[in-house]
Amino acid sequence: MEWASDSDEPAHGAKPHLLFLSHCVPNPPNKGEKIRAHFEISHLAREYRIHLVCFARTKAEMHDALDLRDLCASICVELLPYRTALLWAVGRFALGECLTTSFYCSPHFRAYVDSLSAPLSATFVYSSAMAQYAPEGVPMLLDLVDVDSEKWLEYGRMRWPGPAYSLEGKRLREVERRQAARASCTLVSTRQEEALFQTFSPHRVLTLENGVDFEFFDPAAAEEMVSLRGRGFLVFVGAMSYYPNIDAVCRFAAEVFSPLRKYYSELEFLIVGHSPAKAVTDLERIDGVTVIGSVSDVRPYLAAARAVVAPLRIARGIQNKVLEGLAMGKPVFATSAVCRTFGPERPTGVICCDSVEDYRNAL
Repeated sequence: MEWASDSDEPAHGAKPHLLFLSHCVPNPPNKGEKIRAHFEISHLAREYRIHLVCFARTKAEMHDALDLRDLCASICVELLPYRTALLWAVGRFALGECLTTSFYCSPHFRAYVDSLSAPLSATFVYSSAMAQYAPEGVPMLLDLVDVDSEKWLEYGRMRWPGPAYSLEGKRLREVERRQAARASCTLVSTRQEEALFQTFSPHRVLTLENGVDFEFFDPAAAEEMVSLRGRGFLVFVGAMSYYPNIDAVCRFAAEVFSPLRKYYSELEFLIVGHSPAKAVTDLERIDGVTVIGSVSDVRPYLAAARAVVAPLRIARGIQNKVLEGLAMGKPVFATSAVCRTFGPERPTGVICCDSVEDYRNAL
């Protein structure tokens, strides 16, 4: 699906043109990867005429992309069929290529970028997988957000089949290194990611931390849900088809929450997030666990919770779920892995919890 503006600004004082390449639809800002990209586009649109090229996972997301017409001079969005793209990527991986870049391969995007008649002043690349579409000879800014190759290497140590994940981590690391060499500058979301990046790349890197919308995540703005009134519960908020989140809630429910119920018999654990995997929905067999699934507004759940939990073993970058919980005035019980993302001084309200006793003391 393509959309192009039919209105041009006068030559005098016209904004320069910028190509924005994103692996996801940066709208609405209701999911980690979308939040950062959405506000980057909102900011850049003040100074540039933006040509957005992005992938959508659903037809609904394709229309979400077109809702950015007020910010963009043109939009090209392509539906990415997950299973077809994955089969293609696995085949290319078997032939020695990077799984991630193969997954986001689109001849249509290459042709569309080549067809842009506007003289581009710069290209903003959101994730290393999209750098393959950045035109040569145009200054490029690369926003890795996180060093994603490190996540694959961690998968290699924790998941089956470990060797395959480790191999993808090494191949993606080479992509990150190669694309950083092309970029005028590379952005990451934390000092920790910056330090990691510098271990394999000598090229310029800067930290641009994630933020939180305090006007939206305001306790006073959250509507009360009658069904939550008087219930003492812990809440986890996040995309429930994402492995680090799945792993986090499954381990927490079995190894931490169930023992906590011996001390707090009325304590509940609510899991809020779209597309819960079967391993997540199966957790409802545990007394006190409720899988809410997708909701239009997470604020009522945050506002009514006793605390927010972030029990992740794999945590790259800054967790938006932590920032949103803090903005809503809630304590956040987080693992050491999450706490490390904030560097030596974690924010007030974030309590490090790795054991049942830690959680019990925090409660």
